[in-house]
Amino acid sequence: MPATVSFAVITPGEVKFEGMAEIVVAPGASGDLGALPNHAPMLTTLRVGVVRATVVDGGGDEAKSATRRLEYAVDGGFMQILPDRVLVLTDRALAAADVDVEAARRDLHSAESDLAAKRGADDAAERAAAAWARVRLEVARSPAV
Repeated sequence: MPATVSFAVITPGEVKFEGMAEIVVAPGASGDLGALPNHAPMLTTLRVGVVRATVVDGGGDEAKSATRRLEYAVDGGFMQILPDRVLVLTDRALAAADVDVEAARRDLHSAESDLAAKRGADDAAERAAAAWARVRLEVARSPAV
């Protein structure tokens, strides 16, 4: 059984990550799910959340390889899992370094204000905006304040 699986995070504009991972955990539409090497094939939709992976750096040389944790805030999308590959397709994927924390805080404040004003009436867009702002702050490890 292989210890790693090929893993990629792809947006319409670029390949955000491509490499090898020991495990990938993603926000599936019905709950978080993990993919390990030799996982049964499946395709799922993703909700707004954080894709987390333990990735292997150093190529094929096990003596020189090291693992690190990788996180991307994703705005929904799809994940394909095959025994030897995990592919995440999303419109937006942001690593911690890509997050503008102040803009995310402003977006969250604005979305929460709009949600309060609507009081539950046709508020799907505001809920989505608030979720996207929260997940960006989570990846950046910054409180919503």
